[in-house]
Amino acid sequence: MDIEFGDLEEARPEVRLRPDENKHFAVASIFDPVDEDLPIFVDMDSLADMEAHALTDTDVELGGVMLGGQYEDANGRPFVLITDSLRAKHYESTKGSFKFTHDTWSEITRERDEFPDDLQIVGWYHTHPDWGVFLSGMDMFICDNFFNKRLDVALVIDPCRQDRGLFQWTGDESERIRRTGGFFVTASRFREGELAEFAAHLEGKFDMAQDLRFRSGSQPAPVVNISDNQPAWQSIAILGVLAMQACLIAVIAARLLMPPEASTAELQQAAALQESIEKLAATRTAAADTRAQLEVLDRFLSAQHGTPAGVLEELAKKTKENTELQESLHGQVAFNAVLSESERKLKLDLASKSDRSKYLEDRVASLSKTIDELKKTNVNLQGDLVVAKNPDEAPKAATTDQEVGISKWTWIGIGSAVAVLFAAGIAFSVANAKKEELDFNESPDETSGETNN
Repeated sequence: MDIEFGDLEEARPEVRLRPDENKHFAVASIFDPVDEDLPIFVDMDSLADMEAHALTDTDVELGGVMLGGQYEDANGRPFVLITDSLRAKHYESTKGSFKFTHDTWSEITRERDEFPDDLQIVGWYHTHPDWGVFLSGMDMFICDNFFNKRLDVALVIDPCRQDRGLFQWTGDESERIRRTGGFFVTASRFREGELAEFAAHLEGKFDMAQDLRFRSGSQPAPVVNISDNQPAWQSIAILGVLAMQACLIAVIAARLLMPPEASTAELQQAAALQESIEKLAATRTAAADTRAQLEVLDRFLSAQHGTPAGVLEELAKKTKENTELQESLHGQVAFNAVLSESERKLKLDLASKSDRSKYLEDRVASLSKTIDELKKTNVNLQGDLVVAKNPDEAPKAATTDQEVGISKWTWIGIGSAVAVLFAAGIAFSVANAKKEELDFNESPDETSGETNN
């Protein structure tokens, strides 16, 4: 389905207090935002949801849209506030591509209507699993056709390399969109400690096992109320419990100090444990023998062929690096195939337009030739008309006509008929050319909001 976008007049952003100047919010910077960057503030829970979405499937690209507002501060400096997001559904994606379909936009529109009016679409996000953070040519197509307002932004997340970045419009033709140096994450001031921990995870400062994105949910610490007004019986009960624990500890200590009486099951467990220990020792011995053999082989190669020491370990390392490079090459091949297909379509479109241009040039040349012939015919007819009106001025011509047996008025009739036929031919050719050009211009160009990375 073709999606057409008309020219929209962009309204001036609303003036609002920035989160970093609002005491209600706690704000943490991610990476290094600079003064030239568009200040972008992302709600912590919304960003956590997008990061969790990126981790649900690292074999294909995922994406969605970001909701929030585009504002100006009291000094007239614009900023963007992202407070929610909607995951794209009914999409088409591969390892190196993500496509918005008509069903995707229908679902996003339906979900967007369930939010307040002040939450507008301010950009989009998608993932590049193990590709890095950048905007491909097809990503730029989505930005140009769907998110092309001055304050629209784009978020790219690489869940495999644990990297993410926001992109903004610059207004510079040489670099229309660039990655910002950093951005800001916001939360309620009562969650400042949680925000600091989350920001540290995003910058790779903490172990990912403790990442908030992997937690099923966070529960606050239990609140214990302690009062000094305790009844007398409570102290006695506590002393009784302590006494019972002391007796239990004494019984356990006596049982441990007694000589053990090994049962059949315990003996079997001990034998199995001894067998496992022996197998582990044999495995370690075999591993040590393997390492010794590698060292001997390495020394032999060094002595016989002048091979530098440690060549086997270096060979194993190079083999591992070669495997990783081959896996990266497979992804690059898929991306190149996408670029080749785009180039092929552009060449076909250019060839079609070139053929049409040549056809129009031929038609113009043909019509010009016809016009020249008609001009010559018109000159001859005007000459014949002058002779017909003043027969005394051309006696020779009259004599010739009389010898042939054809009068001047006969020639005038023949010339008029020829002129009428030529005029009808020109009118028919012009009408036919206009009809073909109109049919060509009205043929629809197929466009779609699809992107390949």
